[in-house]
Amino acid sequence: MLPLDFKRASATVLVPASADAQRSALVDGAGSLSYQALSHQVDTLAATLPPVRTGRRLVHVPLAAERQLVLGYLAVLRAGHVPLVTPTDQVSITDAYPPDLWLRGDGTFDGAGEPRHLLHPDLALLLSTSGSTGSPKLVRLSHTNVISNADAIAAALSITPTDRAITSLPLHYCFGLSVLHAQLRAGATTVLWAGSVTDPAFGPELRTQQVTLLPATPHVADLLDVQGILDDLPSLRLLAQAGGALSPSRVRELAARGERDGWGLAVMYGQTEATARMAVLPPELAARYPDAVGWPIAGSAFRLDTASIEQPARGEPVGELVFTGPGVMLGYAEHPDDLALGRMHDELRTGDLARIDDEGLVRIVGRRSDHVKIMGIRIDLGQVERALRADGVPSCITGTDEQLQVTVASQDANRDAVQRQAAAAAGLGVSVVSVREVDALPLLPNGKVDRRGCAALHAATDSGKADQHGDSLAAVTQLLAPLVGRRDIDLDRSFAELGGDSFNHVKASLGLTRLVGTLPADWHHRPVRDLVALAARHRDRPRRRALTQPVEMSVLLRGVAVLTICGSHVGLFRLAGGAHILLAVGGFLFARYVLAARTTADRVRRTARIAITVGAPTIVVAAVLLFGFRAIHWSTLALVHWLVRPQFINLFWFVEALLILSTVATALLAIPRLKAAYGADPWRTAMAVLALLLVPRYLVLALVDGPVRGLPGTVAWLFVAGIAMAVADTRRRAMITAAVAAAAAIGFFPAWQRTAIVIGGLILLALVPALPVPKPLVRPLGILAAASLHIYLVQFQVFVFFDQPHTQFAAALAVGVGYCALSTAVLRLLRLPAPTGDTPIRRPRTARLLRRDRPCVDVHS
Repeated sequence: MLPLDFKRASATVLVPASADAQRSALVDGAGSLSYQALSHQVDTLAATLPPVRTGRRLVHVPLAAERQLVLGYLAVLRAGHVPLVTPTDQVSITDAYPPDLWLRGDGTFDGAGEPRHLLHPDLALLLSTSGSTGSPKLVRLSHTNVISNADAIAAALSITPTDRAITSLPLHYCFGLSVLHAQLRAGATTVLWAGSVTDPAFGPELRTQQVTLLPATPHVADLLDVQGILDDLPSLRLLAQAGGALSPSRVRELAARGERDGWGLAVMYGQTEATARMAVLPPELAARYPDAVGWPIAGSAFRLDTASIEQPARGEPVGELVFTGPGVMLGYAEHPDDLALGRMHDELRTGDLARIDDEGLVRIVGRRSDHVKIMGIRIDLGQVERALRADGVPSCITGTDEQLQVTVASQDANRDAVQRQAAAAAGLGVSVVSVREVDALPLLPNGKVDRRGCAALHAATDSGKADQHGDSLAAVTQLLAPLVGRRDIDLDRSFAELGGDSFNHVKASLGLTRLVGTLPADWHHRPVRDLVALAARHRDRPRRRALTQPVEMSVLLRGVAVLTICGSHVGLFRLAGGAHILLAVGGFLFARYVLAARTTADRVRRTARIAITVGAPTIVVAAVLLFGFRAIHWSTLALVHWLVRPQFINLFWFVEALLILSTVATALLAIPRLKAAYGADPWRTAMAVLALLLVPRYLVLALVDGPVRGLPGTVAWLFVAGIAMAVADTRRRAMITAAVAAAAAIGFFPAWQRTAIVIGGLILLALVPALPVPKPLVRPLGILAAASLHIYLVQFQVFVFFDQPHTQFAAALAVGVGYCALSTAVLRLLRLPAPTGDTPIRRPRTARLLRRDRPCVDVHS
């Protein structure tokens, strides 16, 4: 018998019986899905889940605006299980709350067995707290919470079945999810847009789909304005704003434009802890009350707690805003055991300071946490921010008992002037005001300013944890931001989650090693906040001036191998085997960055980036050789030489092998059984595939004469051995992998010297995380490692212009590095703005796969 009475647990049905069966419920690039078809597909998927009578399951739902994911989410609710909604990749949450089942990108489910958690019957949904998508602290929402809030929002915004809303915000974000809920409850249409609002196709999509309701945070509203989208939306009925405060002047401006163009502005106020919305200001009153957030939604109420709040000399009283109503969460979860708890809260203390006038209209005036006392003077931090903003200075104000801290979003600000302005606004002397300049204010995933991040900038500086480039936080974020194509770094996400991959691995690894010292093996999967802490501790540690710097083995092998490859080709020495070692390095990094992605869609996107970033410079060189000099066969240009002319030596065999093996690996792991097996135990799966690939490795060499040691089928074992080395989670497994790979290398090459070099490289990759390198050599090594693709591509063409081996060698390296710089510049010209949220970006096929500030990439990664 189950410890909790599962019969009390009810399914959460978001689609009402009154919905028009033939009306479109969801619309995306694949067409529309009627309410009748939606209900049928959701019922079908729900039937694939274990029955509730066997115990309710916790189901991880990596929710994005994609049809299959939305259907899967609704099916979990319909079946009576509990969805744990996160962005597409959020390892920190699923590690803290291990799911029983996982929703895959195709809308089906992985996992089996008995439920591992006690789930309270009233628990319907788990969301991250506002602005903390990497935090293991969750909000527990009930069936009543979800349904009542969706109905209240639909009523407050006058949503009817003819309305068409678009998912302009991430669905894992409570505001974005509430849009989907309200539309479904009203029997209206939701247009699924998985891209960014900065995508050039977003405006045309709004017009094509005749969107009537456009949700927006203040940041999104600004982005829409920059593109002129709000000026050309004839079908728009309502701009629904929440997720942060608009200034009164901005509210007036938008309300006036809406009145001119035939749409309204609905200002809303909410928190995840209240399910979504708590208050709405009707559009017709936005211009009259631009400083207000409206009245409570149906069935709810506000009150003020004025205790311990210093009151103004005149005007309405100020107090902490307290919310009551059916939307108040059950409570927080900070441990899996908390999922068994019932209701712990009857009211929500919002943490916001507010006024409520005689008509019940609510005005937010600050946060309890936005007040500090400095030298006995109570300072309203929000008021100081508003004063600076009025003078054209975007800022974030934080403080301690001794100091007012001003973080300014500009490197050109007049620090003295800002210091005087902030001191005057706060009523303090300038001596207790500290000013820090940053390129952009750190933002939380929901677009709000990250006050903790700003405070950390000052705290690190004040504690002496700063170097010539700034404190640890600034140094780490300034290193990573251009590599992942983001101006703002979410400290609770890892380098891999932020978009890091094997292309920018070299720069990130060497840069972080300089800041942190020896990197943990899993640094790329640790939250950036942990890397900042490691950097701070590293600076605090007393030490003599180091003569060496640890360099990750994958980086070291890349840099050394390109030297051995190029030097061997000109006859300076004979150290063959570097390319085959680097194929294993390629598999190693492929596992770290591509196969580590949670969903098949993400793996496909990352593999496609490899294809473009590796394939494009290769095709350019091949085109010059073919059309300019008639020096190669057309199959080399098409990267199918391995298929068309396998009996001939292939100049670019390495590129072809890497692209084929990357693509095949991604395709295989899209097969449900293989994906499930790899998810359960990546090392066992990789070793099983490695064993299978040893068959062609031995068979082809035994039966075929010719240059077969570069064909994808015969070298695939090296690539998969690298994958197995990356996912070997114990020393014993790493040693087994090294032994199997080394044994497979014996007899693969005719020359024993080459065999020994390859075995040595494989053992180092499997068993040695890093080696110390003299500091003067680290930067040149990194440049060569990052440019190794380009050196590999141009080396033979450069050799013919010089007579001496030393000159040929040096020239090939120099031209390769130069080609790397040129290639990088071209890719930057083609890039589009990098995503700022967690939702995958839909862009034109080629441009969307090129990240901004892409470093030179290595063919072997």
